[in-house]
Amino acid sequence: MKKFICIVSALALSSFTQQAIASNELCLASTNSCTFVLLSTKVSEKKSEAMTQIVSETTSEDENTHHSAKVTQGSSYTEENEMLSLVNEERAKQRLSPFSTFKITNSLIALDSKQIANAQQVLTFDKEKYPAKPWWPSVWKLAEYDLTKAFKFSMVPIFRQIATDIGQDKMQSYVSKFNYGNQDISSGLDNFWLNGSMKISALEQVRFLQKMHRGQLGVSQHSINTLKEVMLVEKTANYSLYAKTGAGKANGNDKSSKSMLGWYVGFVENAKGVHYFAFNFTRGSYAEMKAVRVEIARNHLKKAGVI
Repeated sequence: MKKFICIVSALALSSFTQQAIASNELCLASTNSCTFVLLSTKVSEKKSEAMTQIVSETTSEDENTHHSAKVTQGSSYTEENEMLSLVNEERAKQRLSPFSTFKITNSLIALDSKQIANAQQVLTFDKEKYPAKPWWPSVWKLAEYDLTKAFKFSMVPIFRQIATDIGQDKMQSYVSKFNYGNQDISSGLDNFWLNGSMKISALEQVRFLQKMHRGQLGVSQHSINTLKEVMLVEKTANYSLYAKTGAGKANGNDKSSKSMLGWYVGFVENAKGVHYFAFNFTRGSYAEMKAVRVEIARNHLKKAGVI
């Protein structure tokens, strides 16, 4: 019994320690294994008369190494009513597979092309083409889904079916019109965003979200409103957070590698304005990535005073 108690205590302590580290962890400029991009726009439409160059550096404690390391908000600037800040400019510009963050775009296209009428429409998929796998999480085995649930639980088979129903020509037309990443869907209509031909950078993610929010993508306002409805993660008295996760193998061509790429992208509406963000990073395993993916992004949003 004592041995059992000791084991449980050790596991609890390990879990607590991991949570404590995650609660303070940030993407650091000392490594190119991550990037965080934040594009903030003011509520006021008043334009600034000049562009002011700002380069700021803040110091944080790397809880993993217990060393002091700089988190550099490199290439930060204000231009008109915008301020862009980022960590690791090289990685911010690097195009990577969007994985499930493409569900934002896939949903928007389905709504605007009227493949899906609203967030409550019941959605199905071809169970022979996409049979259940042993590794599927329990939330992928519900009796029924609508767009809100499919988006929240990142139900891959449903979104592969949605892309198939949209069709090759229409999908390409929208992706090109949106100027989404490299606009390449050639590797397969139902999987090009899953370590396929489609690639997009963190900087491109925030610009796409900004255009969507501003109604500059040439889609209906109903489509935008419905997308926001399904993207809503958290609503408080001070802010509304809209976001989507994404994950997959960082080295798609190396079957032996367990290294995982994680994404968290979205935007926050608050009294100061709208703040578009994109975070991606690489970790040694899916469990390591999933444990801190959202928390690190939120740490940056908190540090910037966005949430």
